[in-house]
Amino acid sequence: MAGTRRRPTRREGAAWAGELRALWTAPVWGATAVAMAVVLGLIVRLWAAGASYGVLDPSVSVLTSLPSALRAAAWQFGTLLGLLLTGVVVATGLGQTLEGGTWSALRLFEIRVGVLWVRKAGAALALALAVQIVTVVLLWLATSALARLWPVRPRAVPPGFGGAAPTAPPLPVEFATWGQAAGAIAGSLLVQFLFICLAGLGAALLRSVIGTLALGASPLLVTAPLVMLPAAPFLPHRWIADLLNLPSEAQYQLYLWNQAPPDPSPLIGGLALAGAAALAAVAAWAALRSERALRPVD
Repeated sequence: MAGTRRRPTRREGAAWAGELRALWTAPVWGATAVAMAVVLGLIVRLWAAGASYGVLDPSVSVLTSLPSALRAAAWQFGTLLGLLLTGVVVATGLGQTLEGGTWSALRLFEIRVGVLWVRKAGAALALALAVQIVTVVLLWLATSALARLWPVRPRAVPPGFGGAAPTAPPLPVEFATWGQAAGAIAGSLLVQFLFICLAGLGAALLRSVIGTLALGASPLLVTAPLVMLPAAPFLPHRWIADLLNLPSEAQYQLYLWNQAPPDPSPLIGGLALAGAAALAAVAAWAALRSERALRPVD
C-alpha cells in the first residue's frame, strides 16, 4: 500500500526534473549569458562614470550590499531583460514541443492539459528564479571587487553661470533592506509569470518557436510608447513600475524599461498584474486543450 502511494510522487518528481532538464539548451544558455553580461556591463559603465541611478539608490556603490544587489537583479529581470529571456525559455520549452509535434506524445502519457501547462510554466519560473540568484551573486562579487580596486568617484558638477561650480551637499546613499529585497524578488517573479503566460499563449495559438517569441514579447514592446499618454495607468508597463517601485531616473540606465513614474502604493499594480497573468494563463490552457494544438504543423 505504501509502495503504491510513493509511485505517483516519484513519477511527478521525475516529470518536473525532466521539464527542467529540457530547458537547458543552447539557446537558453546563450540568452542567459547575454542577459547577465548586459547587467554586469551596465553596472560597470555606471561605476566608471560615478553615475547615480535613481532617487532610492543614488549611487551604484550600494550594490556592494547583498539586499541592494537582490533588488537590482529583480528590477532587471522584471523588465525588458526578463521579458526577452522568458520568451526564449518558453519558446525552447513549450514552443518547440508544439512545433516539433511532440505535444501529442505527451498527451498520451498525461491527458490533463492543465498538469502539462503547470509543469511547463513552473519550470520556466523556477529557471527565472535561478537566473536571478546567479545574477545577484555576480553583481555582489563584481561590485565588491570594484569597490576595492576602483572606488566610486563623484560625478563632475558642471560650472555655474559665473564660472564657479555650485556647491551642493552629496545625496545620501540608501541601502535596500532585506524586506525591500524580498518584496522586489516576489514582484519580479509575478511579472515574469505574466511574461511566461503571454509567451505560452503565443505558443498555444501559433505552435511555433518564432511565433512564441513574437507574440510573447510584442504586446509589451509595441505598447511601450503609450506610457507617455493619458492611457499610461491602464498599461502593464505602469503596473510593473508600480509593483517594483522602479525609480524613474534609473530607466534606460541601470535597467531597461519605460519612464513611467511609479505610484507610491503598489497594491493596484500588483492586483492588475495578477489578474492579467491569470487571464493569460487560462487563455493558454484553453488554447492548449483545443484540437488545433494537437494537429501537426502545416
